[in-house]
Amino acid sequence: MQVETTTKRAKVGGRVKGTPNKVTATAKENILAVFTRLGGTAQMAAWAKENQTEFYKIYARLVPTETRLANPDGTPLSVNVTFR
Repeated sequence: MQVETTTKRAKVGGRVKGTPNKVTATAKENILAVFTRLGGTAQMAAWAKENQTEFYKIYARLVPTETRLANPDGTPLSVNVTFR
């Protein structure tokens, strides 16, 4: 009977952590270009005024629902946020 042992090797090659995916970066650039060609924020504001429910649905998806923060000693940080 042979027992396999696994050892972790040091990671070599690949992207550095935090480096954006090229496809994602290209997609974002293209979306921004189309947004600009359609009239940018002025056109979006006009659309949002006529479609407030849809605009707020989209906006709500972009707002972080939870963020975990810590003090320098590692204990959880409590934050109270008020929207006006």
